[in-house]
Amino acid sequence: MIHDSPPLAQSLPVIQARVLTAIFEAAAVSPALRTQLLDTEGLRNNDLLGAEASIPLAAYMRLFERLALRLERPTLGLDLSSRMGPELIGALGYAFIHSATLDAAITAFANSVFSIQGVTALSYERAAYPHVRYTIFDDRLHPRRQDVEFSLAYVHALIRRFLGRAYVPQEVHFEHPLAGPRGHYDTVFGCPVYFEQPSNAIILDDEVVAAPGRLHDPHLVSILRHALERGRPASDQSDAIARAVDRLLPDMIETGDTSCRLVAARLGMSEETLRRKLRREGVSFRTMLRQRRCALATRYLQETSLSIIQVAQLCGYAETASFTRAFVQETGMTPSQARRSHPMEPGAVLDSAEHAG
Repeated sequence: MIHDSPPLAQSLPVIQARVLTAIFEAAAVSPALRTQLLDTEGLRNNDLLGAEASIPLAAYMRLFERLALRLERPTLGLDLSSRMGPELIGALGYAFIHSATLDAAITAFANSVFSIQGVTALSYERAAYPHVRYTIFDDRLHPRRQDVEFSLAYVHALIRRFLGRAYVPQEVHFEHPLAGPRGHYDTVFGCPVYFEQPSNAIILDDEVVAAPGRLHDPHLVSILRHALERGRPASDQSDAIARAVDRLLPDMIETGDTSCRLVAARLGMSEETLRRKLRREGVSFRTMLRQRRCALATRYLQETSLSIIQVAQLCGYAETASFTRAFVQETGMTPSQARRSHPMEPGAVLDSAEHAG
């Protein structure tokens, strides 16, 4: 959702505490349960107070998942999104509602905090068809299903509020498997919803994105966007190259070409220069690649029913033995132990024909 700072160990990503507070309130969480949940992450109620309060993003995602399990509501994030208004994200939400067109609203939204923090991006593209994509770049952040469903459904709710009427996307895609009643997704989106897809996305149509804003206020939008620009933290360039590499690695692991030479070429420098700059920032390409591969493997092991051999191949290992050695070195557990340490929710593993659409 709304994060600050990139996913390197030196600066942990955070989320504004008011998002978690709003989730607790919308779910009617009792004070006792709230305290119990926060205690699992070493947090207190006071940590959520204040307009500028923030908490670790990883803790937020785990708390969201634990809350869904405690309430026995597998589609909690999806269900709560419709109860959230523009106030959840402050100036950004109101700038969206009062934009000139939906196209302008989504464009400005995607160019704001979602896209500059290094951890997540809400991108908007109109190549073949208009679509909004929500991406979490850091595979070390998991489980993430509740956050992903909440975030996409919240964007859907903002669009409905902007239009002042119900609308139906063409399609909705999620990376994760279906884990709750399909009827809930039909009720929220009213369109085909597909799981285990390459990305998390809402597919729109040209007529919808061209819709004019019924509450358009150019003066208010200008004031709000100026406030957003002033509130952006100054970028930290002390680990700029490591951040850039960290952003490239997930796609390169997926395509199967993770050579340092190719990463360097994409960054416009020689392999030697890249290695030298990474050393200056206290990291090595080999270590970063292993960390990324093992983080992705952990997510596959704990959130899908893929076999260990399949996970190894998806993460770029030709042999399960080399994969196991690297995984143990990085996590201290074997792949089998990692899977047993976090069993999937009941119903998460479905027949492929069922969750394909």
